[in-house]
Amino acid sequence: MNPFDANGWTMLFYTDFQLQWEDLTAKVVKLKSKLDPQDFVTHPDVKLLKAVDSGIRDKISLDPNARHFSLRKPLQQYGRLKKMGLPQRYRLFFRAFAERRVIIILWLGFPRKEGDRRDCYQVFSRMVANGKLPDSYESLVAQFELEDELTAEDELEDDINEIERFTALSEDEV
Repeated sequence: MNPFDANGWTMLFYTDFQLQWEDLTAKVVKLKSKLDPQDFVTHPDVKLLKAVDSGIRDKISLDPNARHFSLRKPLQQYGRLKKMGLPQRYRLFFRAFAERRVIIILWLGFPRKEGDRRDCYQVFSRMVANGKLPDSYESLVAQFELEDELTAEDELEDDINEIERFTALSEDEV
C-alpha cells in the first residue's frame, strides 16, 4: 500500500504490515478470478481486505489518539483498531505522531486468544520489547528512507538494463 493522506494525516506502512497487505491483496486477486461475484464479496479474505482498508482510511485517520484505540502500559504509545468492521479476533496496530500528523500502520494481528503465547497482543508486545519496531519517529522514517533508496536503486538498475537491451537491439539492427 502506498503512502497517502487521509483526514489531514499522512498514512505510512511499516514493512511487516506491507507484506501482510500484499499477501492478502494477492489472495483476493486470485479469488476474483476463481469465484462468482456473489461468493467473492462474501469470502472472508475479501471482507478482511475491505475492513482493513476502511479501518485505515475512515476510522484510524479520523482521530488516531481516540480513547477506543488506546493500549495500556507498556504499549501506551501505540494504538490498535479492533471491531469497527474488522473480523472478530483481528487487531490492526499503529503508531500516531500527532506533532507531525503521521500515522504508521505497523502490523495486522491475529488471532486474539487471551492467555495464549501466540495471542496477537503478546506477539506485538514481544515485537516492541525486542526492538523489532523502531521506538521513535526518526528511526521509523529512517527505515522508509532506506526502503525508498533501495527502491530507487532497483529502478535505476532496471533503467540501466533497459538502456543496455535497447542499445544491443539498435546495434544488431545497424
